[in-house]
Amino acid sequence: MLSSLEYDDLVRDVANTTEAYTRKAANEAAEMAPVKDGILRNSIVASPEQIDETHWQYGSNVEYARKQEYENKTKKAFIRKSVWNNEEPYREKILGYVRDLGR
Repeated sequence: MLSSLEYDDLVRDVANTTEAYTRKAANEAAEMAPVKDGILRNSIVASPEQIDETHWQYGSNVEYARKQEYENKTKKAFIRKSVWNNEEPYREKILGYVRDLGR
């Protein structure tokens, strides 16, 4: 059974890691995004937002972002690729916290 202190530490570690990986993925997505005037790229970099203590999201509010994500001939899937590239390292980091519980 987890003590209150262990639980608080776990939540803090997961929250900090989630924020870091969300910001990292958003930056990677922006780097891979097609660039005409920089508006799409800037919207992605500026988009990470916290939903609650351990949940974050990012994307773009630019009207044509979805079209670029799914239909651009050479740069499509830039947001999805940033998620895929970070999914396993993020999962391993969180699993490491869980494995370290009680040690």
